[in-house]
Amino acid sequence: SEETLNQVIAKAQEIQAADKNIYPANAVEQAADSLAIDLKPYLENQKDVFNNHHVVAFWKDKSKSNLRLGIDLAGGVEFLIRLVEDEDNIARKVTETDLAEDLEKNRDIAIEILRNRLEEKKIFETEISPSGESFISLKAPIVSQDEKDELQKMIEMSAKLDFRLVHENNQSELMKRLGEPEYKPIGYEYMSYLDHSVKGEPALREFFVKRRPEMRGKNIDRAFPQRDTYGNLYISLSFNSDGAKRFGQVTAGNIGRQLGVVMDGKLYSAPTIQGAIPGGQAQITGSFSVEEAQSISRALNSGSLPVKMEIGAKFDIDPTLGKETKESGVQAGLIALGCVMVFMVLYYLKAGVVACAALGVNVILVLGMLTAFGATLTLPGIAGIILTIGMAVDANVLIFERIREELNIGKALRTAIANGYDRAFTTILDSNLTTLFTAIILMNVGSGPIKGFAVTLSIGIITSMFTALFMTRLIFDLWAKSKTFVKMPMLSIVKGSSFDFLGVQKLTAIISVLLILLAVGVGIFRNVDNLGIDFTGGTQITFSYDDSKGQISANDIEAAISHKYASKVSYKTALIDTAEGDNRKLEIVIRDKSIDGEKVSPKQVVKSILNEKFPEQAFSGGQESTMGGLVGWEFSKSAMWAMFLAVLGVVLYISVRFEFAFAVASIIAVIHDVIIATGIYLVCGGELTLPVVAALLTIIGYSLNDTIVVFDRIREDLELNQEMGYKEVINLSINQTLSRTLLTSLTTLLVLVVLVLIGGVAVRDFVVVMLLGIVVGTYSSIFVASPIVAKWHKKIGAKREKEEITA
Repeated sequence: SEETLNQVIAKAQEIQAADKNIYPANAVEQAADSLAIDLKPYLENQKDVFNNHHVVAFWKDKSKSNLRLGIDLAGGVEFLIRLVEDEDNIARKVTETDLAEDLEKNRDIAIEILRNRLEEKKIFETEISPSGESFISLKAPIVSQDEKDELQKMIEMSAKLDFRLVHENNQSELMKRLGEPEYKPIGYEYMSYLDHSVKGEPALREFFVKRRPEMRGKNIDRAFPQRDTYGNLYISLSFNSDGAKRFGQVTAGNIGRQLGVVMDGKLYSAPTIQGAIPGGQAQITGSFSVEEAQSISRALNSGSLPVKMEIGAKFDIDPTLGKETKESGVQAGLIALGCVMVFMVLYYLKAGVVACAALGVNVILVLGMLTAFGATLTLPGIAGIILTIGMAVDANVLIFERIREELNIGKALRTAIANGYDRAFTTILDSNLTTLFTAIILMNVGSGPIKGFAVTLSIGIITSMFTALFMTRLIFDLWAKSKTFVKMPMLSIVKGSSFDFLGVQKLTAIISVLLILLAVGVGIFRNVDNLGIDFTGGTQITFSYDDSKGQISANDIEAAISHKYASKVSYKTALIDTAEGDNRKLEIVIRDKSIDGEKVSPKQVVKSILNEKFPEQAFSGGQESTMGGLVGWEFSKSAMWAMFLAVLGVVLYISVRFEFAFAVASIIAVIHDVIIATGIYLVCGGELTLPVVAALLTIIGYSLNDTIVVFDRIREDLELNQEMGYKEVINLSINQTLSRTLLTSLTTLLVLVVLVLIGGVAVRDFVVVMLLGIVVGTYSSIFVASPIVAKWHKKIGAKREKEEITA
């Protein structure tokens, strides 16, 4: 009744008032449970609804926005997956040690295949790690029951594709089976499938199929669903060169025989081989739904699993960021955006209003495109958005500073605007394309958070270029038609700068070398202590607790642990529900096997801390297991490969657009920034985690963007001032772009300072690394990259010959 619902809502509001970090859905569930009210009658005709938890989860899914949020913002689901060796693999092993080693190797392969399958579904922000000796923990930002069911089917699909020959005398052998149901020829097994291609009822097709396959599907290059002329779905396969060669041999040597297509022990079809098929093309036919065909195709594209996987347990996960923390982060972002807009209006006046309009549209476009592409928004994604906001401001600053230069030499306003856009276009294009090129490589080669960051960054670059180059230009053109728009006044913080930046290059080189040595020294000294749990894994502890007297947040738990062991232990927490929803569990991963030399286990130490701090929750039980890092070796290899290709791409692009000296200087500056920012962060006691990696990726994009702007002006000045030497030209260019460099850094730092002050603990590491990176990146674009270009040319300070310029 309505009265009953009002009771639940009133109680939920009381719970929220007592705990600002609890989410509305959790408060409603807790309220209903404490009042002993069954919510199932309010959700009729829905399958898999057994308790209040399922009812709340259903309405939570129905009320969510189209933008998918990550586990840290919206929670998700965790599957504990048990790995089971195939019988064939077990038969080939001699000792338990061999089996254990083989299972560990296959586990790492399975993790990467699972990650690839999720990314095929555009779910990038997942946490997949080893758990114990024969389990994998998979956490995904999925809350709807349908998606959970689909994910479970995908997990359990091994995608082991075999091509097996059917018995030459299949029909006569099947006749023997009529009198003896268990009969089967030696080396063969009985299989069947329903043929839906005939009219009327589907026909049962029965075969004796060889146990040993003629070839496996491990050499599949691509699989995708298609429809035949009758509209029936089938899966088209194409093999790589090795697979095509083997398939050609199998078909050439067995013309006239039937070849069974078997996946995960199920026979899908058994076509007759009419002739040799050397092109490496095959089909899997059957009665597929669209979802089944897509799911099988994704599984085949991502690779077959080396082991069988069974779901050992399934849990729902609360957001790792509490409601209050999440809201404070959003509030901080809005305040930071507001501060940037106010600064732009105060500094650029009328032009600043135009920039603010473009900035607001840019943020809306980024979020809209993320929703349209089905991307997941998490902390690394927010990193990309922050960078694109900075780049959008940067593009506007470049244009406005160019317009200012044109106005200062006496050009009319309309002419100054046109020339300003024309002259800034190349700079904006070069600086954004280098960052976009890096993002595209990271998106295609990287995985997990790296791919999520790259998707958001790519979208942001495109939208920021559109708003800065086209939207603002349209506004100015419309504005210029008004008779009142005859002036464009702007403030100026740098007037007529003529500092000799290259004159202090020896001092700045010493500073850079010392900082790099400090960073490397700290890295070597701290060794494994540099790495957070995301890389090292640790001991996973799981407790049960009573939430009927008030729910606690992951942030509160972390605060309780850090209060006593702030410098002794690395940890991360997650609040989870059991699949049945009958109780609550707390999951904590601790990197160290012991805490501060304690002789007792981490489980006992943490339990005593929690029960002392939260006595009403009565933490009990406790299971310990080894938890592998979220960043495994395969993940690390893909990340390093992605970074190598990104660096190579930037070198090639800058070499073509500028010259090789500029490319080398850009890469050295990027490496310089990452090493020093990381080193300073480690000196302050930080650890390398996935949010820190996201921040370092953001620094790379920012550093490249900043450096290319300076280089573009150097290239322009080399053409305009052919009587000047490289040293004079470079100093001139740095002074000309100094206002833009300082303004862009200032606006980005403004955003980050606000996030540090009110953004909450959850984003602090990311923001601190970003702050360091912005400062170091601004320094390197002036004092590292430019001097390297100057040193590259032998005649520093000398007059250049004209033919030398044109060569």
